[in-house]
Amino acid sequence: MRPANTTQAQQKMLQLLGNRIPGRRTTKVKEHRERAKHIADTLYRHFQVGPYQYRLKHLLWYLNTHIQPLQAATQYRHWLTARQVVIALERWQHWQPRLVGSWMRP
Repeated sequence: MRPANTTQAQQKMLQLLGNRIPGRRTTKVKEHRERAKHIADTLYRHFQVGPYQYRLKHLLWYLNTHIQPLQAATQYRHWLTARQVVIALERWQHWQPRLVGSWMRP
C-alpha cells in the first residue's frame, strides 16, 4: 500500500526500521530515526512512494542529488541511514555494489 501523504510515509519508515537500528546510545538511534524520516519525506515528495516501494533508483537519486550540498561527514551519516533502510528491506546483498559513491567516506 502506498502512503497517502508524507506523514504516512514517515510512519511507514519508522515501522520498517522498528528496533533494527544498531547502537547503544539512544541519541545515535534518534538521529538515525530522524534522518530516516527525512529520507521518507523527501522520496515521497519526489517519487510518491513509501519505504516498502523503494527501488534502487530512488535511493541513488537521494544520495546522488539530494545530499550533495551537505558536508562529507553529513553525507556519510545519510548513507549509513540509507544502508539501514536497505538492510531492513532485505535487499542489501543485491544493492550493495551499486550503493557506492563519494558519500561513503566521512
